[in-house]
Amino acid sequence: FNNSRSLHFFLAAWPVVGIWFTALGISTMAFNLNGFNFNQSVVDSQGRVINTWADIINRANLGMEVMHE
Repeated sequence: FNNSRSLHFFLAAWPVVGIWFTALGISTMAFNLNGFNFNQSVVDSQGRVINTWADIINRANLGMEVMHE
């Protein structure tokens, strides 16, 4: 760190950000929001689905979730 002010700012802000993200994660799990569904995320002008890497990853994640339950 360049000076004491930036160090103290980091030391003050780091736990605050951690608490925020912890609260966000707990509330997400409380409402059973496991993630976003990107199925058919990109559609062309004819209405046909253009598969992306997000679709493939989402399909794999859904399969892992089914195996877990």
